[in-house]
Amino acid sequence: MEITQGLGRRAEVWLDDEHLLTVCDGVSESGRRCAPGLLSGVHLGYMTVEGFSWDVAVKGNLSRKKKLEPDRGWSYVGYGQVKQVMPVVIDFGLLTMSDANWTTDESLVGRFVRIEIDRLELLPANEPDWPEGLD
Repeated sequence: MEITQGLGRRAEVWLDDEHLLTVCDGVSESGRRCAPGLLSGVHLGYMTVEGFSWDVAVKGNLSRKKKLEPDRGWSYVGYGQVKQVMPVVIDFGLLTMSDANWTTDESLVGRFVRIEIDRLELLPANEPDWPEGLD
């Protein structure tokens, strides 16, 4: 964490010591900002405000790019390749994230897509939601 304005507000984080990303802070405590420094037990995720079709997403990345382009604030345009479905996982080059817009269409795997990321978020790492010893 480079700097944060607090929970639910703007923060800047370094990824691989080379890329400074503006994100929504989802890890600070209410009323207490996360201190600058190396964070563990966190991951990056995103949300989209508008629903989209996978056909439109594929048509938006015919050049087969893998990158995150800053848009405004914590918004980005993500160009990446679908690695799996159920859940949908997309490799954006800089990082790989799950998409909430699920599909069972296996033909999407390997396809390149364009995603409007309305909010890139720094989130606590998910704890397994099953009993210990089952993984």
